[in-house]
Amino acid sequence: MMSVTRRNWLIGAGGFVSAALLSDRVIGNVLRKRLRRSRVVKSVRVADIGPLSGAKLYEDVIGYYNLGEHRTATEVDLKTSQWLAEQLRAAGLRATFQSFGLRQFFVHQTRLAIGDRTVRAFPLWFPRGTGPTPISSGLSVFDKSAESKSLQGKIALVKFPFDVRAAVVNGSGHAEVILAAAKAGASGVVAVTEGATKEIIALNTQAGAEPWPLPVVLVSPRDQPALIAAARLGAKASLLVEGEDEPEARARNVIARLERGKDLIVISTPQSGWFRCAAERGPGIALFLGLARWASRRPSGPNFLFVSTSGHELGYLGMRAFLKELAPVPDRVLSWVHLGAGIATYPWEETANGLKRLQEPDSRRSLMTSPDLVPIVTSAFAGLPGLAPTTGRAVGEFELMLKAGYRIFGMAAAHQFHHTPADSPEMTGPEILEPVGRALVKAIEAIGVRS
Repeated sequence: MMSVTRRNWLIGAGGFVSAALLSDRVIGNVLRKRLRRSRVVKSVRVADIGPLSGAKLYEDVIGYYNLGEHRTATEVDLKTSQWLAEQLRAAGLRATFQSFGLRQFFVHQTRLAIGDRTVRAFPLWFPRGTGPTPISSGLSVFDKSAESKSLQGKIALVKFPFDVRAAVVNGSGHAEVILAAAKAGASGVVAVTEGATKEIIALNTQAGAEPWPLPVVLVSPRDQPALIAAARLGAKASLLVEGEDEPEARARNVIARLERGKDLIVISTPQSGWFRCAAERGPGIALFLGLARWASRRPSGPNFLFVSTSGHELGYLGMRAFLKELAPVPDRVLSWVHLGAGIATYPWEETANGLKRLQEPDSRRSLMTSPDLVPIVTSAFAGLPGLAPTTGRAVGEFELMLKAGYRIFGMAAAHQFHHTPADSPEMTGPEILEPVGRALVKAIEAIGVRS
């Protein structure tokens, strides 16, 4: 039982959070309008009842969300690094930064218009900008079987089928469609991202990706019928992707140390993502900070190294930089704990009235581990939905550390609103954050005792 009840937590938390958490049903348009109206969620001061209490963890989710959109090397991402360092220093750790370079596109404006109607759009990375002047041309549904140059000068309307990876990777089909449209003479691409939420789904890209040969934007399935109708009527579209392609951008990892023993435990989490990432990144960020505060309060124990990495959505650039330049050798690490995406979120179900949030934790999450840690991890996470350990699966950044030879366990998931603008604090909550925190502490303590 949590020490702070849900009702007590909500007092003073602000209209958005109260409405979100007290309601089990959110219907598409209502949620979207609310998110657009209130882009800052009021936080709430809670009694200090433990660094891994559900209330404290959720407070950090909201703090992270309120910083803004977390794309790598943006002003918000740099502020996030600073915020994390300040939180870690306040907990008594020695926090520094690791700067790394990358190519990044800084979006100034994205706009898609069909006649007088404006359609929400987001660039596909790595963007090819239009410059300050939009492309203006006829919109045409793309047929891969059409003759070469059949789209000469037109803006192609394509469909990206739902893929749980939400990434442009080998075999995902995204690149094939775009390159085929470019070969057919298209001047731009508008891609509908399919998914149950009907939201735009941003897509991760691979490290070192080059700009697409033509501007590509992503749009919501909600706009697909109107776009198809416009294309059939031969309507003209205006597409603008204006921004700055910076080949020498800089981002920062946060590295914090707690030194007092001979053994070393590494705890890592990504900090960057496409939008505000409340449930994609928020639980990992909150548990990362909670574990740092917990570790600093222990009178004894191993050394801890906490690593928060930027560059996640761009092929894990920050983690790659850390592993290459600053990571301890595997033989020095007692265990590495990685806190990936969506590790404490609510599931949603489709109903006749729209999507309805359920109360239990989403069971579609993975608990991945080195073989020798299976007994410890099994015991620590017993009873938590979806968190039965597996040694046969490695996703996200976890795969990098596993291949590098570290003894490791970690969690990751793709929740219902993964990579969408609607990923808000109501996708997670105190009740489902706290049990994960307790399990992590149990596992880390057991690793320290048995190793």
